[in-house]
Amino acid sequence: MGTRARSIVGIAATLSALSLLTGCSALFGTPRDENGRVTETSVIGSTDLLVGDCFSFVDGSNNSEAEVTPCENDHAYIVIGQGELSSSEVDSAGSLQNAVSAACADPFADFKAAAAEGTKPDQEFIVSTKEVDGKDVTSYHCVATDAPAAG
Repeated sequence: MGTRARSIVGIAATLSALSLLTGCSALFGTPRDENGRVTETSVIGSTDLLVGDCFSFVDGSNNSEAEVTPCENDHAYIVIGQGELSSSEVDSAGSLQNAVSAACADPFADFKAAAAEGTKPDQEFIVSTKEVDGKDVTSYHCVATDAPAAG
């Protein structure tokens, strides 16, 4: 490859890298303030959501991706709790559904009690399994339907 071709390839690679870095929250994580609140709308994996995140599922993603946004923006859900369950905790609850429902019961009761009068939030879950120290662990997110705060 000649010097001119190498220069063009080098410039193209540099421009490509810069375009990836510009405003790309995927490389640097979700933009958040010092209190952990989302400051810019971005798309992340649903299992990367944090408690307090307001979001809507991305259409066509089979709920695997979420558009997280500042809570004053339009959104459908809010994460109200999260945690992990061991295989033995799932087994002792009788099923994954029972274990996650039990783990999310208190956060949902608290959220429901604090909801605006006349609203009736629904509860949903985001569940995934990962291996930690050679053991399967079930991660869960307790999610409630939500609307932007009136401002």
